[in-house]
Amino acid sequence: MEEILTQEMKDTIAALGTLIKADPRHAAIQAAIAEYERCEELNGMIAEYNTQQNLLSDAFAKTQEGDENGEELRDTIQNRIDQLYDEITNHPVYTAYVDAKNAFDALTNEVYAELQFVITGSRPCSHDCSSCGGSCQH
Repeated sequence: MEEILTQEMKDTIAALGTLIKADPRHAAIQAAIAEYERCEELNGMIAEYNTQQNLLSDAFAKTQEGDENGEELRDTIQNRIDQLYDEITNHPVYTAYVDAKNAFDALTNEVYAELQFVITGSRPCSHDCSSCGGSCQH
């Protein structure tokens, strides 16, 4: 297979990767992922949430097949799904993960945007033309 990147490009990308890995946001997302994976309580809730979603799909299928007693079961399952969703999204391990992910995503998105600017000479428009001076012409 033909090499697309030159060695100089690969070396420059590796240097950038090293800088990004040295950023505290990288360490924060790695720590948050590890904690998320270790948290039995959170993972148990997520497993139950997924099971309840499958049960809800089955309940809807039975109702479509003519089972008239399924509506109450669907409501019970949906209420449990809603409760689990709230518990999961408010769990401190989950919120720490989301916060770390958002911070790291902001960093990598800025890197991509800067790379695009260096290559093209224009910055991506945020659809708020005040950020690009109207040069995006979207």
